[in-house]
Amino acid sequence: MSKRILLIGRNGQVSTYIQSVLKDNADFELVVAGRETIDFNELGKLPDALASYGADIIVNPAAYTAVDLAEEQQELAYNVNQHAVAELAKFCAQSATPLIHFSTDYVFGGDSTAPYQESHQVGPTGVYGASKLAGEQAVLDSGAPAIILRTAWVYSNHGKNFYKTMMALSESHTELSVVADQIGAPTYAGSIAEATKSLLTIIAEQGGIEVEQIGVYHFTCQGQTSWCDFAKALFVENQVTNIKVNPITTQEYPTPAKRPAYSVLDGSKLQQTFNIVLPHWGTALAQCAAETSRTKV
Repeated sequence: MSKRILLIGRNGQVSTYIQSVLKDNADFELVVAGRETIDFNELGKLPDALASYGADIIVNPAAYTAVDLAEEQQELAYNVNQHAVAELAKFCAQSATPLIHFSTDYVFGGDSTAPYQESHQVGPTGVYGASKLAGEQAVLDSGAPAIILRTAWVYSNHGKNFYKTMMALSESHTELSVVADQIGAPTYAGSIAEATKSLLTIIAEQGGIEVEQIGVYHFTCQGQTSWCDFAKALFVENQVTNIKVNPITTQEYPTPAKRPAYSVLDGSKLQQTFNIVLPHWGTALAQCAAETSRTKV
């Protein structure tokens, strides 16, 4: 019998690709809940809304992700990223429903020089990261059978992201200045979706999340680069040759919210526990570029 998967959030990058990889999959019955049925701003309605789906597993990539705007909209960021997540986790704890919840590299301060492990000291520098960290803690405190997946630098051909911004700018610019002193691992939403499908298969075969598997995992593509070098690489992969990319410092490109200088996450715990490894960021970029090419035809 197929497992019913409730995917919260319809239009985000990760949700869109999870929908794609689970489409027509006989092992899973996927139901997608948009804001019209599960609204994280209406906390009182969440328990009944969640119960109505009768899900075997819940996947939650939905979040408030406007990093800079969060500095102004603190209450909204915490409502979505902490309080609603706490209600979701409480429901999963009471119903013993396995939960996969997504989080972010922004829970760290960005002051490391080696890839962050899950046990590394957290220290968010802005409201977005702090609200996501509070959501993580709410999940862990709830006692829910949950896996928290921290990812970073997510991009794709869908929604608003660095990749799409660069591709759009290349149509009207011959020169761009891109930050070169922030280091991370660009992570294709398609890679996240494929790995999520593998994780769902494991959970379904096990009949749930084992007690020793509950906790936080790092969930990004392998390797590291800067935003500047990522921009250069994505132009090469898409055969965009009429543009020059110039490196600048973070100081030369100020933003309302401070960005981590270093965001590389160590994914070895995920591999050791579930035998899941996301591809190198360069390999994933080639896959994304191939998708871009197909959509242009």
